[in-house]
Amino acid sequence: MEEEMNIERALLCALFLDGEVLTEVMAVVRPEMFRDVNLGFIYAAFLSLYGRGEQPDMMLVETEMKKTDMDRCARMGGLSYLSGDMSKYRLDFNAVSYAREIKRLFMLDCLDKIFKKQELKANQYETDYMQLIGETENLLLGLREDCNEDEPMVPLSRLAAETIGIQRNRMEHKTDPHRIRSGVDEFDGITGGFYMGEIVVLGGLTSDGKTSLAMFMAMSAALSGRHVLHFSYEMTGLQTMNRIFAGYAGVEPELLRIGGLQTRDLEKMEKYAGTLEDLPYHFINPASSSLESLRAQAQLMHRKGQCDLILVDYLHQMVGQPGKGETMESLVNNYIRGLKKIATELNCAILVVSQLNREVHKREEHLPVLSDLRDSGAIEQVADNVVILHRPEEYGIPKTAEGRSTHHLIRMYVLKTRNGARGVADVYRNKSFTYFWNPDRKLNMESR
Repeated sequence: MEEEMNIERALLCALFLDGEVLTEVMAVVRPEMFRDVNLGFIYAAFLSLYGRGEQPDMMLVETEMKKTDMDRCARMGGLSYLSGDMSKYRLDFNAVSYAREIKRLFMLDCLDKIFKKQELKANQYETDYMQLIGETENLLLGLREDCNEDEPMVPLSRLAAETIGIQRNRMEHKTDPHRIRSGVDEFDGITGGFYMGEIVVLGGLTSDGKTSLAMFMAMSAALSGRHVLHFSYEMTGLQTMNRIFAGYAGVEPELLRIGGLQTRDLEKMEKYAGTLEDLPYHFINPASSSLESLRAQAQLMHRKGQCDLILVDYLHQMVGQPGKGETMESLVNNYIRGLKKIATELNCAILVVSQLNREVHKREEHLPVLSDLRDSGAIEQVADNVVILHRPEEYGIPKTAEGRSTHHLIRMYVLKTRNGARGVADVYRNKSFTYFWNPDRKLNMESR
């Protein structure tokens, strides 16, 4: 304990010797992380002065301490609490190392408290283990977010060099490690596809084919060698596999659901199943709909280098029902922001399927707008791309303005792009929504 206090004292002495290092230290450690609360009180005075644009020195820091809490300052003797150490600690270049050690010890203390508290609950007979796991995940997630440090300031020249390096690599190797193609050519032409660190929200009404199209795009990514994690909060693994067999093995979906398969159908399924042996497509039907559960499984795959694209099907099913004092909009807000943070932390792309409200039916032209997304406020703000599906055939429109037949056509209205222009992408589907092809009749899967 004495050694830990010495580190805290050494840090404060270093700050008095070189106030400029405070900008680096304050990104690492907070006043409550000090085990000696009086030293934390002194450090808080540093931060208050810095926040007002003043350069802290011993006189200003003691004055700030008196302004904050005169009685406490008097009890500890002001800066005399520390001044005896100034002759012992004369080095300032280790300040950030001291700060990191203070933070490390603080975080270990927090972990110890969490595990002791959860151990007590685990020893109670009536405890539900799944609920306890979820609660522990929440506590650990909160602690993880608490220990994140502010990003250091990066010179624009370094960012420019990194960007040029990425573009040179794309030119030389004709590949882009930050980009994943969706298999829908016109969508890729408008948005570039899916990008690491970004979220694409795919919205549609019930029976518009949003889940099927999302699975098609995820399968296209997996067939190109990208690792896909498919989190389904609506369908089981068997239901999902039946759709895949219907789309890619050529088996009638009605036969898979109702019965009546022939030997040749099973042979098709077995042949196609053989092609899935090394496909980097992972299906998860989570027992918990918590954001923390998704994060934990995604992090596990990320550590293995197997998390390029996450498919969330679908947002409102994942969010569930609001509790007391909550609204659906606030829940959706928290979840979509949490998913964006996961995309950034794990440097992966996330495709989120979302429901629409029914406002599109009330408009004469029936064309989608951003506000058609159910609980759309946070989604519009956070998502990097927002795409809403529209089936003109459903509204009695035989041809598009470009002269394309609307029979089995799905129009993808790209209503928001973070780094590009909006537009409309077309893709066609079969009767059962189990496979898709581009307007030039090219089915991106059939040659794979």
